[in-house]
Amino acid sequence: MSVCAIVQARMSSRRFPGKVLAPFRHEPIIVHVLRAVEAAVGPAAVIVATSTDPSDDCLDVFLAARGVRVVRGPLDNVLARVQQAARSCDADWILRISADSPLLDAALLRRVVDRAGADCDLVTTIWPRTFPKGCNAELIRRSVLLSIDASAVTAEEAEHVTPFFYHRADRYRIRNVESGDATLANRSVAVDTPDDLERLERVGDG
Repeated sequence: MSVCAIVQARMSSRRFPGKVLAPFRHEPIIVHVLRAVEAAVGPAAVIVATSTDPSDDCLDVFLAARGVRVVRGPLDNVLARVQQAARSCDADWILRISADSPLLDAALLRRVVDRAGADCDLVTTIWPRTFPKGCNAELIRRSVLLSIDASAVTAEEAEHVTPFFYHRADRYRIRNVESGDATLANRSVAVDTPDDLERLERVGDG
């Protein structure tokens, strides 16, 4: 079984522009994310999917300098962008990661990858969510991801990618990975705003 991790990243966040390059513990947020993902699947199996919008030129340059593979696609149709990145690799599975999660745990990512099998299409940590927001991942069978018509989905499904599967759970084989403590779902270690970043810097584990 082969896995390619696709990290979604863009600079034009509405609530926190430029957040993926914002410093967290002396390094840009995306560096923390990439470190965890690379530890889980290996550096050669990581792609950052960003947009063709000029606002993401600086992100492209930054990642290229670090030797990170970048695929650029539509700004607003994230599903189409992720599919474009998925077409550029030949892995069996796509590990979808958000770039606003600097406290991602490589061990959890490996746990998600290890749950893949011939009897499922999607391995997730949010069906239902039992980990804090910002500590989640979704592993999608590549052939299933590429079978979606990205031009015929709802705006929510285009922006967030995997709601397409949850909205059609009767059609897809979904396997959930749980933390063992459902109350963790009430916590967040994701960075959506500058206040989130300041909070994580202060308390460490959110």
